Amino acid sequence: MTLLLLYLQDFRNYAHLELELAPGVSLFFGKNAQGKTNLLEACYYLSTLSSPRIEREADLGRWGTQAFSVGGRLSRDGEDPLYIKIETTLSPYLRRRIRVHDQPAKRGDLVRIFPCVYFSPDDLYTVKKGSSLRRKYLDTLLDRVDPGYSKDLSRYEDTVARRNAVLKKASYDSMWKKTLESLDELFLATGTSVLARRMALMGDLARHITDTYRFVSLEECEVDYASSLGALDDHRDQIMDLFRSRLAEVRGQERARGVTLIGPHRDDLVVSLVGKPVRYFGSQGQQRSVALALRMAEAKLLEQAFGRKPALLLDDVFSELDESRRHKVISLREFGHQILLTSTDPVSYRGYEFQMYRVGHDTVAPLGRS
Repeated sequence: MTLLLLYLQDFRNYAHLELELAPGVSLFFGKNAQGKTNLLEACYYLSTLSSPRIEREADLGRWGTQAFSVGGRLSRDGEDPLYIKIETTLSPYLRRRIRVHDQPAKRGDLVRIFPCVYFSPDDLYTVKKGSSLRRKYLDTLLDRVDPGYSKDLSRYEDTVARRNAVLKKASYDSMWKKTLESLDELFLATGTSVLARRMALMGDLARHITDTYRFVSLEECEVDYASSLGALDDHRDQIMDLFRSRLAEVRGQERARGVTLIGPHRDDLVVSLVGKPVRYFGSQGQQRSVALALRMAEAKLLEQAFGRKPALLLDDVFSELDESRRHKVISLREFGHQILLTSTDPVSYRGYEFQMYRVGHDTVAPLGRS
């Protein structure tokens, strides 16, 4: 699928926009705070019903409005174009109306029709900062490719919150121990389900990360799932047995400290170079390459799940990459990806063949190919 037209109504700073897009690579350039990133955010919303930048969907509407719309026309090989429209009402409560070819559709239909991957300089934090960001990367990816994962994760997180509250009370009141025992069974069941789904993904994910890192940097990396339980495989029964055994080992510590010490909420995705975690020992260039490899692995898994090349939404990433890595990124169009880029400095893109768009405040003007 290729996005041929992006339609916006009261989205972010755009009162109304109908933007014709071209296959291949498109570059949106202009000064800061003009709405370049908002265009990529709209494409991501068209695929996921979420934003890669903010948590509150209400903040996507143009200031002072009570609703917004995002739509698109997509090409299909040998068939008529496909139309998507999402109408989101913000007040008095959040409601969405999703239509595909003027027929009602669901959120899960969107990622299958128009998969997207969003990459920004902030992705470097996923590599450099704490494990919660890497867990979020895994959870967001699994939510898109595994329909049951989000529900399992939500049940697990709710159970951990309840269990932590009971652990604090059980530390000084033995009457809560029975409640803790019943919660432990739910904790084990929901945690095992989350871990089994993560481990089922890890084989392909690790392979795609290492392949992409090698393509971008000509170096080798290793990818591991670091579990608080120890070494895991994707067999649910074995995970449950190990989980139960480890829980018995730490039960005394948990009651003393009043907090859950093991489980998928404590795990990490570790990328290493020559046996050393890139988070601590990698150069800035190596860390940027790993951040890019994580997103390209995401693209590979979406393609694997839905049989379509995801659109690549690259927000000011060239400023973070050297010339060699820039060429590698742009070469992805040769594999069938539509690529949408933003930049404040079009001069740095000389030598590449792009469809150029100048972005002013709530306007986008096509300038032809560079």
